[in-house]
Amino acid sequence: MRTLLILLCCTYVNAQTLCDSLSYSISNSSILTVVGVNSSSDSLNFRWGVCDNTTCYSASGDTAYFPLVSPFDTVKVCYDISPQWSCSDCQYVVLIQGSWQVVNIITHVNEIQALPINSKAYDLLGRELQYIKKGTIYIRNGILYK
Repeated sequence: MRTLLILLCCTYVNAQTLCDSLSYSISNSSILTVVGVNSSSDSLNFRWGVCDNTTCYSASGDTAYFPLVSPFDTVKVCYDISPQWSCSDCQYVVLIQGSWQVVNIITHVNEIQALPINSKAYDLLGRELQYIKKGTIYIRNGILYK
């Protein structure tokens, strides 16, 4: 009796692109200084774009200095790489206690959830009414009564 043994071999390759190997850091200084980090073996050139509320500045190289950036604004920092020009990233930074830090900008606002219906009555100033006099304007369960 013959036994057929089939051995399947699979190799899982983590698809990492050059873009996944790039990042930047900000030097701990009041002058905005960005340092490109390339953990790949490819040679590339960082191209920087930095904008405050009034002006945009550009520079190239692994390290770039932006002494004219306003320390009172939230600043947008972006980079591209060359010669590929296929990777880019932008983040917002702000000067906090003498050092530049990445901040998250709010891009959306969640709706406020309605309060549950509780059958309590409130006057127009939002005070809860214990009893309602005839002719009083009040709100109960989100409905205005006159």
